[in-house]
Amino acid sequence: MINTIKIKDDFKINNENHASCSQCGGKCCKSAGCHYSPRDFSEITPTILKKILNMGFVSIDWWEGDVFGNNRSRTYYLRMRHKVKGIIDPSWGGECILLTETGCKLSFNERPMGGRALEAKGSNDKCTSEYTKEDCCKEWYSYQYLFDEIIYMYYWYKRWAQLKTRSVYYEFWKTS
Repeated sequence: MINTIKIKDDFKINNENHASCSQCGGKCCKSAGCHYSPRDFSEITPTILKKILNMGFVSIDWWEGDVFGNNRSRTYYLRMRHKVKGIIDPSWGGECILLTETGCKLSFNERPMGGRALEAKGSNDKCTSEYTKEDCCKEWYSYQYLFDEIIYMYYWYKRWAQLKTRSVYYEFWKTS
C-alpha cells in the first residue's frame, strides 16, 4: 500500500519577532520540543541519524500506533530533546533543551520545521502550528526501518555496555 500525503510547506510565518514570541514566556517551548521534518536534512542514513542524535539536543519520539492505520505499533519521528531526557524519549511533554531566558538558541533558519511553522499568539492565546505532529509522522513514515535499526542498536549496545563497561557504550555513540 502506498501512502500519499500532502504537506503544506510554504509557511509565511516568521517567529523571529521576539516581541510577539516572548509574550507567552516560552509556554510552547516549555511544554514540548518542536519536531523535525525529513526535509530539514539533506540526506538521511543510519550514520547521519546517529550523528544527529549524538549532537545532544535531538530525540527519537513516537506517535502511538500507525499514523496511516497500517499495522505498526508506533510511528517514529525526530524532535528537539527535552531537558534531562535521553536519545529515545516518548515523553508526553517537557521543556526544550535549547530554550533559554531569551528564547531559542537556534536561529530561525536552524530550527526544525515544527519550530519554523510555530506562530506565536501572545500571552493569552495558545500558539499554533501549520505543521502538526501528525504531518511530521507521515513524512517520517518511509524512514521507520532506519528508526527500528537505530533503536535496536541503541538498546543492544546499552545492554552490552551494562554487562561490560559503560565507557564502551558511550564510545560507540560518540564515534561515527
